[in-house]
Amino acid sequence: MPQPLIYHLIDEFRLGGAQTHLVTILADAQRRFPYRHRVGGLFEDGPIADDFRALGIEVDVFDLRAAFQARRYDRVVAKLSRRFRELRPDLVEAHLTWSRLLGLPAAAAAGVPRRVGFEHGDIYMRSRPMRVANFVGQLAAQEVIVCSDALKQWVRATHRTSERRLEVLHNCVDVNRFVPRASDAPRAAFALPDGAFRFVTVGTLGRGVNKRVDLSIRATALAVAAGAHVGLVIVGDGEQRGELEQLAATLGIGDRVAFLGMRSDVPAIIASCDVFVHAAPFEPFGIVCLEAMACGLPVIVPDQGGISEAVREGETGLIYPTLDVAALARAMTNVASDRAWVTTVGAAALADVRARFTVERYNDRLYARYGIAS
Repeated sequence: MPQPLIYHLIDEFRLGGAQTHLVTILADAQRRFPYRHRVGGLFEDGPIADDFRALGIEVDVFDLRAAFQARRYDRVVAKLSRRFRELRPDLVEAHLTWSRLLGLPAAAAAGVPRRVGFEHGDIYMRSRPMRVANFVGQLAAQEVIVCSDALKQWVRATHRTSERRLEVLHNCVDVNRFVPRASDAPRAAFALPDGAFRFVTVGTLGRGVNKRVDLSIRATALAVAAGAHVGLVIVGDGEQRGELEQLAATLGIGDRVAFLGMRSDVPAIIASCDVFVHAAPFEPFGIVCLEAMACGLPVIVPDQGGISEAVREGETGLIYPTLDVAALARAMTNVASDRAWVTTVGAAALADVRARFTVERYNDRLYARYGIAS
């Protein structure tokens, strides 16, 4: 008798938090749970699809861009329904907005018995039509998994999703991918002054999903003005990069901010820094915060959104008032002068992420909901 099939539908195969998270949980699920898996993407092929293929998972690239451009959503649902009828999955998981809104009704129409949506926080898609669509779309899901308590409250308030359908599962990481740098190991070379205390931030430099990296740059400038010998490493790229480079130069810290662009060696970069900082005004969760903790770094994060739920104030990092540049600068100045604190809190952050946010713990909870134990 064949193993049950789970079909995972996601909007795009581009690099992103939801995509990376799905790769992480499927790599573990393949090893530990008696399910078959298949992944479908609504739009074009991309690098994340290759990650699934490398795991031995079959991939469908629907490339429904023309139907979306024509707003023929009925064609999208019809095509997905046909595929589900052909494959007859036992469960459809839908990740990100369009997969939930169109994929789950398609699965219901095809008679798929179990349908689960994953809400990763498309907080910029909150127009009235999208709110109505989300309210109606929830009816096609038996449950919706959200990645934080903060996001649960946002979904309840914005989309009026029924609380009984919502379940919080904090995002996770594969801790084996992130190895803390030994204290005596050489550090990666960045274009920063010798001996500078290294803060690091990771994220897009785009406008749609604005991580407010400008605030981290301004806080770095204030810390330097206060006498701290610090630098900021920025991993990520986007249309704001030129403006941010100009901001650093205007503030007189162009030599203290290293723009690395998109990188494939993010774990090694994080491990070569001292403290992770984040400035986005509302992060549904923020996997990169867990990645930094898994590298043994303390984290400094704002008090809004789900990212603060990963941090134990004063024990694994610091939490400051959202968008308060002065408060962020004070925190950066203080920790840069206390290497003993950084070492102690970094070790606690590593222990905490290994205890609370591993992929194994996440999947044990998720698959228990599906009636399967590891």
